[in-house]
Amino acid sequence: MDRAAFTGSNLGLERGSVRLAPSDATWAATFDNLARELQAALAGLAVAVEHVGSTAVPGLPAKPILDVALGVRVGVDRDALTNVLCSHGFLYRGEVPEEDGLNLMFGLELTPRQRVVNLHVVTHDSVRWREYVLLRDRLRSDPKARDAYADLKSDLARRFPNDRHAYIAGKGAFVATILADLHMERPSSAS
Repeated sequence: MDRAAFTGSNLGLERGSVRLAPSDATWAATFDNLARELQAALAGLAVAVEHVGSTAVPGLPAKPILDVALGVRVGVDRDALTNVLCSHGFLYRGEVPEEDGLNLMFGLELTPRQRVVNLHVVTHDSVRWREYVLLRDRLRSDPKARDAYADLKSDLARRFPNDRHAYIAGKGAFVATILADLHMERPSSAS
């Protein structure tokens, strides 16, 4: 991937640390450029690319790392996918077990240990895929939920500046509550 596209984007965070940055309009443009590159590089392997996570929500402070969901078909050639992503500078970070699909993790770093992208490769239209998109859309459309999430994230970042695992775990109950509410509102989308 063209690392020059990240220059001036205010993206980048040392691996393991927690720091929130104010919402930045350049994040959406940087995602758009990255999405075009991914779609071109992964023609035939990827179904969709979505900007997810806090950097995708205007007005929400975020760790300055783009979260990108890459949707793939069931049975995608994992080796071919991994080879293409790694040849474009992504680092394979492992797999998260999922009941209904694939969940591979990749990262893109500007410099060693300074990550700018977390790439979540998931089965398109799986539960995980839908949750990424639904959570993002709720936070974009519900200022009260966005602001409550911002307050929680700020508190956790203050408490855990050097413990990203504790920071992420601290957000779990809030995210689970939002997703449970969304599943109750849209029961047909959860099946």
